[in-house]
Amino acid sequence: MTRPPGRRPRRPAAQPAPGPSAANDDPAGDGTGDADGTRPRDGRAGRTVVRETASDRLTRMLALVPYVSRRPGVRVEELAAEFGVSTRQIASDLDLLMVCGLPGYYPDDLIDVVLDDDGGTVSIAFDAGIERPVRLTGDEAIALTVALRALADLPGLVDDDAVRSALAKLEQHTGREAVAAQDTPVVQVAAADPAPALGVVRDALRLGRRLWMRYYTASRDEMTERTVDPLRVLVTDGHSYLEAYCHLVGSIRHFRVDRIEDARVLLDEPAQPTLWADSDVPDKVFHPGPQSATVTLRLGHAARWVPEYYPVEAVEELSDDAADGAIRVRLQATGEAWLTRLVLSLGGDAVIEAPADLAAVVDERASAALALYGEQVD
Repeated sequence: MTRPPGRRPRRPAAQPAPGPSAANDDPAGDGTGDADGTRPRDGRAGRTVVRETASDRLTRMLALVPYVSRRPGVRVEELAAEFGVSTRQIASDLDLLMVCGLPGYYPDDLIDVVLDDDGGTVSIAFDAGIERPVRLTGDEAIALTVALRALADLPGLVDDDAVRSALAKLEQHTGREAVAAQDTPVVQVAAADPAPALGVVRDALRLGRRLWMRYYTASRDEMTERTVDPLRVLVTDGHSYLEAYCHLVGSIRHFRVDRIEDARVLLDEPAQPTLWADSDVPDKVFHPGPQSATVTLRLGHAARWVPEYYPVEAVEELSDDAADGAIRVRLQATGEAWLTRLVLSLGGDAVIEAPADLAAVVDERASAALALYGEQVD
């Protein structure tokens, strides 16, 4: 196979530069450059890491290619400082980029990462087109148009102006041409209502009246009826929440609006006047209470999504083998029922290591379920 002119030969897999600079960027010895030991470690077995989602890494790697392309010979330490990760993580990203590229995935289709002999500087000889503007096919333009129209019709969940601006540009430059080429009418999207009770909740807020609702509590897998004094609706963690004074528990609570099964404004019962209200929007709604139990789970490769979906305190890699991918996570569980359902749903990919009494409960539930299947089979 002939390499196109101007391409340089590949170097071995990226490694952090040796010497003082590679050691000094990591005073804690945890692969991050943070001295407090609370940031990700180097991924080897037995090292504690704070979770990084696949989306986080993808975003960084997509930015890494044009950054290096415009700065040939940039030092690995500079990349680590620019992207806020360790030199070890940059080396891992570069290794992965070497096996990414254009469909076909022959050597000349892959991103060509070139390191110097010491692995201290890096250049990109072939960027697989990441530097070029994206050219959408007709199908891609329609799919993106559908997604943007769906977002534009979700009130309060996204920046409506930004979405409609992007949609207008897409239709102007690509969408209309793609639609016309396929002789297809303009896309119309009717998004399903993710929170049917939201309108009733807003009516209660606007009228200053109490709200009766039937609410599903996921942590206990139960339905309750409550009367609340609405305070505000906020959006965090990708969900709409009603902040309200709950008369059932006698304190302020946050209710996910999509878990309100039914709601009714109590027109004859005015809500109590608000004595104090927090104007800040919290980054997350879940906060472990004093009764929350600390649970340690061992998760297999198929369950690695758990620490990306649920808040956890720590993640520990247990294997150097990517195919195995076992991890140990520590989290706060507010309810035994919720954690039991989670572990049972993961089957053999989840094991409770602590506390032992909770592991016994899961074992008992699993045995009871298997016994029922046995009776049905017999």
